[in-house]
Amino acid sequence: MSSYKNHELGKSISSKIENPHSDARMPVASFTRLTGSGRSAIAVLMLQGEGAEPIIQRCFKPANHVPFKEGQIRYGLWIGTEPEATGDSETQAQSTEQPAESVVITPLPDQTFEIHCHGGPAAVARIEADLRACRATSASAASGSKPSEHSLLIREAETVLMKCNTPRTAGIAMDQVRGALLDWAKKWRTSVTPATIPEFRAELEPLLSTAATTVRLAEPFRVVLTGPPNVGKSSLLNALVGFDRSITLDMAGTTRDVLHANTVIAGLPIQFSDTAGIRDHAAVETIEREGIRQAQLAAGNADLLLLVCEPLPEGGFSKIALPSPEIRQLRVLNKIDQQLQFRQLPDHLDDRFDVGTNALTGEGLAELMVTIGTRLGKNLPDAGTPALLNERQWKIMNQSSLADSPEQISELLGHLIGHNHG
Repeated sequence: MSSYKNHELGKSISSKIENPHSDARMPVASFTRLTGSGRSAIAVLMLQGEGAEPIIQRCFKPANHVPFKEGQIRYGLWIGTEPEATGDSETQAQSTEQPAESVVITPLPDQTFEIHCHGGPAAVARIEADLRACRATSASAASGSKPSEHSLLIREAETVLMKCNTPRTAGIAMDQVRGALLDWAKKWRTSVTPATIPEFRAELEPLLSTAATTVRLAEPFRVVLTGPPNVGKSSLLNALVGFDRSITLDMAGTTRDVLHANTVIAGLPIQFSDTAGIRDHAAVETIEREGIRQAQLAAGNADLLLLVCEPLPEGGFSKIALPSPEIRQLRVLNKIDQQLQFRQLPDHLDDRFDVGTNALTGEGLAELMVTIGTRLGKNLPDAGTPALLNERQWKIMNQSSLADSPEQISELLGHLIGHNHG
C-alpha cells in the first residue's frame, strides 16, 4: 500500500495515484528547479501538472492535516517514496536510511506546488530522485512558468532567494521571483496618469516603508541585549538560543566582548548579541570600559533592543540608559521570581515592562520569543505582495515617490524593470 495512505493524507485523492513502482501510468507531472544550481541556503523546486498533488500527498508529511489552500505555506517533512512491501529486505533497508528532509510546500494555482528545501546538493538531489520515482519528468527552467525569466528584477530576486536562510524570508523573495514586483511595475508603467498619481503613491508607500527590512532579507535581524551589569543578560541569551553561548557569573563586568548567537524565531533569522553591562565609566577599568563602548555601538546598530533590568532589594529596579528612540525596544524585567521576594510588584507587570522572565527556570521565555517575532515581523510585507530587494530598487522607488509627472514615473519604472540592462 502507498505510504501516503498509511499516513492518512489526501484521502480524497487516494484513488488517483498508483504505486510508483508498478507499471500503471500515473497522472502527468513535471518539475524544475527555480533557484540556480550549486549550493545555497534554500532551494526551490516547482512541481506542476495533474499528478502534482498526488505526488505531494505521497512524499510530504505535513505538520498538521489542514487541507491545502492556494498561497498558504505548509511546513512538514519530505518522507519521499517507499518501496512496495515485496519482501526485498535489502531495498527496504536502504529506503529507511534516507532521513526525512524539513521542507515547506506552497500550493499555487493550476495544479502547481513549490517545494522549498535546504539548498545543499544532497537534499535537492534526494527530492528530485523521489519526484522521478513518482514518474514526474524533469523540465528545463526555461519551460517553467516563471514570469520573464530574463528580466533584471527576476534575476535580482533569484540572487536574494539563494541567500535567504529561512522559509519566511525566502517566501518574500520567492514572491518577487514569481513576478510580484515586476507585474506591479509593468502595470503602473503603462497606466499612470496625472489623475492616478495619488493612487500610485499610495501603493508605493508600503514598499518604501518595508524597504529597510526587505533589502536585507539575506541578513539576520540584529537583536541586542543591553542593560546594567549582572541583571542576567548572558543567562537570558543562553536560554533563548538553547545552549551556553555566554559565560555567566555573579560579578559585574564578566562579559567584555560582544558575543553573538544565531537562531530562528517565528521564521525569522536572528542574531542575538550579548553585550557588556553598562554602568558609570568612572567606576570601571580600561578593559571593561572598552566593552561598554562596544556594547553601545552594537545597540546603535540593532534592529531590536532587549532592555534588561532586575528588581532591587532596596526597592525599585536597576536603571536602564535608554538609547535612541528610533530603535525598536523591548523592555524585559528579568529575575521576576524576586518580585514577591522584594514585595515590589503584584503577580503582574506594571506598564514599565513588556515581558517578565526568569532565565534560570524558563518562565516568560515563550512570551518573550513570541513578542520578539511580532515586533520584528511588523515591518515585513504581506505574502504575495511586491517588495524591494536591494539598494538599486529602493533608490529608484524613492525617486519615483518624488516624481510629479506620469512621464517621469513611467521612465523610472522602466529603469526599475531593467529595460536598460541586458
